[in-house]
Amino acid sequence: MSFLLEYNISDDTIKKIKENHEESMIFSVLCFKKNVIEVIQYLKSIHIEVLDDLLINRLELFLIPKDVIQERFEKYNIQVLVDLINEDISVLNNV
Repeated sequence: MSFLLEYNISDDTIKKIKENHEESMIFSVLCFKKNVIEVIQYLKSIHIEVLDDLLINRLELFLIPKDVIQERFEKYNIQVLVDLINEDISVLNNV
C-alpha cells in the first residue's frame, strides 16, 4: 500500500486502513491499484478533503471505476456534494 504515499496519504492512514479492513479487501486494493489511483486523483480534482477518512472507512469506494463515480457525482451539484462529503462522509450512502 506504499503507493498511497505518492498521493499524500500518510503512513498512519495506511496503518489504519490495514487495521480496519480484512486482508481480502487490502488485496483487492493492491490488485486494482490503477483504479484506486484514478479515484484518488478524481476526488482530489473536485476538492474532496477527507480522503484519509474515506480510505479508512469507505475503502470499497476506491474499487468502483472512476467513470462510474464521476457519473454518479455529476447527477448532483458537485460543489454542494463535495461540501457535504467534506462535512460528513456518510452523505455517500445516498449518492
